[in-house]
Amino acid sequence: MFGKMNVIPVVDLRNAPDDVGRCSDGAVKRLLDVTENPKIEKWVQFPKALFVFLVVPGDPESGAFYIYDRHSRVWSWLDFEDEKFGGYTVSDYERLVRDCRFLDLVERPHLLSSKNRWVVQPGLRPQQSVEIAEAGMEKLA
Repeated sequence: MFGKMNVIPVVDLRNAPDDVGRCSDGAVKRLLDVTENPKIEKWVQFPKALFVFLVVPGDPESGAFYIYDRHSRVWSWLDFEDEKFGGYTVSDYERLVRDCRFLDLVERPHLLSSKNRWVVQPGLRPQQSVEIAEAGMEKLA
């Protein structure tokens, strides 16, 4: 489970009023509106980011991970290349946070915008994939 991570911007609040873009509750409300009002199963706040796990009511295997970068004021959906097409469970969330030390990355959301993709695996801290960087170096050679 987990693996290479895709970071997909879904809600841009840079031009939103301050009571939305600079307020945790307002930013989360806007995300819930865009994602058709799922249930908030987990919510973790950091000075630079919010991390939420949303689930469709009545479908415990429909969870999705979202991170809000308070500086850029953009919500991103986090998706992994791991064959979990229907979504994630609360147990998956717990595994991501505990076994993958994912909050180490969430605390520094600006790192998600780097050109290199992140790889998230149980037992390891999140690591940047070097495939993209290596491919670029090969082109220079």
